[in-house]
Amino acid sequence: MIQSIRISVAFLFLVVGVNTFATAQCKSEIKEGIKKLTPYIHNGQINNGKLSAGKAAEFHISVYKGLQYRFQIVSETELGAVQIKVYDENKKEIYNNTESNANFWDFVSNASQELIVEISAADKTQKGCIGVVVGMQTPKSNSIRNL
Repeated sequence: MIQSIRISVAFLFLVVGVNTFATAQCKSEIKEGIKKLTPYIHNGQINNGKLSAGKAAEFHISVYKGLQYRFQIVSETELGAVQIKVYDENKKEIYNNTESNANFWDFVSNASQELIVEISAADKTQKGCIGVVVGMQTPKSNSIRNL
């Protein structure tokens, strides 16, 4: 009985330790992403998680009419290139980085809405930490694509 309790406690500490390490790794990626937002101001939205092999991660992000945004994608280097697709509330694709391989997207929102950001690894066998950091500012001109 005591042996069983010791094994259970050891397993619990192992799980908590691995999860804490994974969360710490994501935090460093997020901090780097926030630095890359310049000249945008981080609006406090941080969306991150673990990408499973062969799966896509999906984040729902609210944007507001008349503001200029940057979605900065962050990921562990082991993931390599990531594919980004952004959909509007009606599931219509409005952005895809397959031609540019960019890890950010700048746009001006013409409506208050919820966007869906889908991220997957180009190499479907990879898994790791990914996230979207959101920056915003008042638009200076209309040189950036409007939604």
